Amino acid sequence: MFYFLFVFYFLLSGFVLKKHKFFTSSEIPFPILIAIFVLKIVAGISYSYYFSLPSQITTADTWSYFIESKIETNWLLQSPKTFIADLFTNHYTQSGDLFSGTNSFWNDLKATFFIKLLAVLNIFSRENYYINLLFFNAFFMFGGVALYKLFKENFIINKWILITAIFLMPGFLFWCSALHKDGIVFSATAISIYAFYRILINGFSYKRTTILLLCLIVVFLLRNYYLLAMLPAFMSWGVVKKYELNSKIVFASVTMICLLFFIFSNSFSITKGIANSVVVKHNEFLMLEGNTKFQTPVLSANTNSLIMYFPFALQSSLLRPFPNTIKSKGELLAMLENYVVLIFLITAVIASFYMKDRMIESPIILACLVISFFLLLFIGYTVCFDAAIIRYRSVFLPFLIVPCLIIIWGKQKKIHE
Repeated sequence: MFYFLFVFYFLLSGFVLKKHKFFTSSEIPFPILIAIFVLKIVAGISYSYYFSLPSQITTADTWSYFIESKIETNWLLQSPKTFIADLFTNHYTQSGDLFSGTNSFWNDLKATFFIKLLAVLNIFSRENYYINLLFFNAFFMFGGVALYKLFKENFIINKWILITAIFLMPGFLFWCSALHKDGIVFSATAISIYAFYRILINGFSYKRTTILLLCLIVVFLLRNYYLLAMLPAFMSWGVVKKYELNSKIVFASVTMICLLFFIFSNSFSITKGIANSVVVKHNEFLMLEGNTKFQTPVLSANTNSLIMYFPFALQSSLLRPFPNTIKSKGELLAMLENYVVLIFLITAVIASFYMKDRMIESPIILACLVISFFLLLFIGYTVCFDAAIIRYRSVFLPFLIVPCLIIIWGKQKKIHE
């Protein structure tokens, strides 16, 4: 039965990739789409194998989530109303901090939502992990293709460079092809950006607005700080489009205002919780133990401490793991990949000053870079494990690397954004 279902759903996914207008309009050849899809499934299976090893399985969320989802599937079939109601039920006396990792309804919500999503898929997969993996990667294809279409519609660049940067970066391929939250977060973020772009270009419609709102809700449920990173970019993009202002000035101004708002948030009672939330999250990571944990400066919820920590935060999220901290082949590969990204980033910064085709002024490029900047900042301020930084950074890697490659090798199409 497993093989029959797997082949059936694989063929159904292939039919969607071949016939659905969203994919056919991307101009990515069908054989390439299928090849990417198969590669992602293989990467997802490799992920499941790695985290089923005795040294990994005790802390492997992918398997614990799946086991819990089978219990939830029985609950769904027996009492659908209480199954749904449980998603909105707070099991604590207080809701807890939005970014807290302990005793918080909001923190539990990301696992609760993910497990319930798996529980629903279990009905169609007959509670099979690998068929669920196929479902996930079918959805992940929408996110990758949305990002491909966004850049291909607005820039001239070799399609193989674009495909490689979006789908095939090793860290991204490994973490975002798995039965886990990462690929969903990436796809929902990418589709949100594309839907927002289409609204700016073509205006509001029921379909575009619904897709945007649903994806933003998914992002909030699974990783709420991604939503916070997107808001400054969307706000800047909307202002540039509506008032036809200088995009670099608008994006830089909004980014600086948000950054100052965070740094000085503890100075005002109404915003005091923002800095406190980040420090609480930071301290919760410090309480954990692991092989890749590193020492950090003391971080307090005051302006001076937040400013002094800023360089360390960017250094950690951009540069780690360091050569002298490597403890595994996986970390070595992540370090090498990270250095490749840094080379492209530095080259793009230099190129943006000397090239006549000033693509750095494109709101699309700036929006992706601003989102990447705030995500790097949040990771740098909160995480103190190399392994966690590698995983969290890989999710938004295409948002960072693709704009750099376009600045270096691409040209802007003569269309109105």
